[in-house]
Amino acid sequence: MTISKSIFLFLLFCNVAIAQKQFRVQGSFPQAPKKEILLKGFTILGDSLLTKTTTDAQGKFKLRYPSRYVGAALLEIKDVKSVIVLLNHENFEMQWDKLEEFKTLTFAHSPENDAFGKGLELYQKTEGKRAGLTFLLSYYGEAPDKLSFFQTEIKEQNRAMPNFLAALPKDSYAAYYLKIRKLIADMPQTASRYIERMPEHEKEFNALDFAATSLRQSGLYYELLDAYFILMESHLDKQYEHINASTDAVIKSLKTVPELQQQVTEHLFRLFEKRSLFPAAEHLALAMLSDNLCQLDGKHEALFEQYRKMAIGNTAPELLLENSKTQNTKLSEIKSKYKLVVFGSSWCTKCAEEIPKIKTFYDQWKKKYDLEVILISLDTEAAKYEAFVKDFPWISSCDYKGWEGKNAIDYCVFGTPTQYLLDSNQKIVLKPISPEQINAWLEQKGQ
Repeated sequence: MTISKSIFLFLLFCNVAIAQKQFRVQGSFPQAPKKEILLKGFTILGDSLLTKTTTDAQGKFKLRYPSRYVGAALLEIKDVKSVIVLLNHENFEMQWDKLEEFKTLTFAHSPENDAFGKGLELYQKTEGKRAGLTFLLSYYGEAPDKLSFFQTEIKEQNRAMPNFLAALPKDSYAAYYLKIRKLIADMPQTASRYIERMPEHEKEFNALDFAATSLRQSGLYYELLDAYFILMESHLDKQYEHINASTDAVIKSLKTVPELQQQVTEHLFRLFEKRSLFPAAEHLALAMLSDNLCQLDGKHEALFEQYRKMAIGNTAPELLLENSKTQNTKLSEIKSKYKLVVFGSSWCTKCAEEIPKIKTFYDQWKKKYDLEVILISLDTEAAKYEAFVKDFPWISSCDYKGWEGKNAIDYCVFGTPTQYLLDSNQKIVLKPISPEQINAWLEQKGQ
């Protein structure tokens, strides 16, 4: 065989191999002629375009997606409609005759999407039956024969979905995806009506691999985290023990992907703070800081260090007051019962929402609770700083060094607005997330 012929055969083999790395989705949407069709995969950071095309005059289209992508995807008829489809090495077809009716959407040659549709339908039916049976049980369950009947029927409904998932092939993405969706959908119901299921959810959640591509490409990642930890808030026994154990499980499963670990822990940190779960936020921060394997970047190190250094009960660092109209040159010279330290800036959109709210409370707080507000601006230009603070009735200061200023560094500020309520000795008594929270705290403890 000549060299040129060998090269030709090699290139032909490579082209065939490359061609085999794509799979096909084709279909017909008669109500969407000449429309752009987008197929988007999911990542932790959001949607990612896999491919796109345009339907012909009859609404027919054909797409090819890479074999490397296995997961849920969003098939979008641009500006018209979108639907979740599952991709797992299938060449399949779609027919959607009436876009306003999902029941007219059908798939051919796609066990994955068939299983997805059947699973959703089964879940809705069993949940409806279980809710009805549980309601009837409260009325008729006192009689032994009725009690036994209802309990048996409820168990049957509880087994229906797990049995359906267990019967799917081991490599079925639909089985994995439906399991996650079921867990998310179950949790609000558990919190309100089926509290006895909490240990089951906790066990299932803690066993998940949060580094798995199958979860990262589900589009359900943060929805799952939020639903679970909101559920754990309602845990009646040792709430933070359960939350912290699950937090540790998530961190541990992400050790091999430090960048993702930082993104996920930041999301959890924000969630805990938003919901005032401060002991959980503190546990997370300290866990990340104490783990030598965590490769924290500067932003996340400041984020977590803030909880170690700036925890409630600690003494806040001194603040230098520069370019301020007050005669005081540092925080400790301000003699008031409470001091609200606020880090903000003229360019911070959230500050534009929150700081005016503080202004509505200021006179009341100052008169009733002897509270003074000290605003530390992260602006770097004098004109912008002065325009920003000109209407504020409290003490304002700015060193024009932005994030690199000593005050911002000492207080581990990584975002604005950041607020601390201090007592007269500069002890941190509250890390507020809103003026309303400050007001509620003062009404309860500020006298």
